Amino acid sequence: MQDFMKDRYGVDDLSLALGGVGVVLTLVGTIFSLHPLSYVALVLLVLALVRALSKNSAARQQENDAFRRIMARIPGLGSRFGGSSSSRSGSRPSNAGAAASDFKRQARTAKKMWKDRKTKAFLKCPTCGQTLSVPKGKGRIIVTCPKCHTRMETKS
Repeated sequence: MQDFMKDRYGVDDLSLALGGVGVVLTLVGTIFSLHPLSYVALVLLVLALVRALSKNSAARQQENDAFRRIMARIPGLGSRFGGSSSSRSGSRPSNAGAAASDFKRQARTAKKMWKDRKTKAFLKCPTCGQTLSVPKGKGRIIVTCPKCHTRMETKS
């Protein structure tokens, strides 16, 4: 089961949009007892799932690029769906590689924080959100963020 998603396409913008529209239509169909609307929602949800489990990455990438181009023309959504994701290397969707590396980085950070929990205190920079570590038991100290150079006073 671990390798089930290995060669699968995964979730992209089009799959997320289909799933979101499907959930909204399901709610509306249920609230107002519109059974045909619920059936359309079920078809959209199944289509999103089939796209995510597909092994034909090239076709799914083209569909997602076309969707992003269409959505970029709509005012207000252009910034969210700006360019095509085909300019990135690899066969994965544009957000899947970033999500995987973000998850790995978060896991490493959490492991390091757990290991150092007795000797270090961890805080977030209020300006940029960077996680900072300071030695425990030093009283009131002034910490400078290495990323944005914001100075803050804190108790360690």
